[in-house]
Amino acid sequence: MTDTTNQETRPRPNLLAAIHADQAARQQAADEAAAPERERFTAALARDAALFGTPGWSRLSDARRARVARYEAERSERGAA
Repeated sequence: MTDTTNQETRPRPNLLAAIHADQAARQQAADEAAAPERERFTAALARDAALFGTPGWSRLSDARRARVARYEAERSERGAA
């Protein structure tokens, strides 16, 4: 049997808090760095959605129409929530 106590085998709470804070800061920085691209992508989806019911809609690829449909479904769910 070893002489270690439970206190010695568990990580210190302040170390865990520092790790979690660092991870949160990194995630926030990554989110902020990705924001412009995400906004451009969302704006493109909104422009494509505005084409619905026009001749331009039929010129969109099937994949793009599917992305627009998913975007509109998510947008309506957020609006209903």
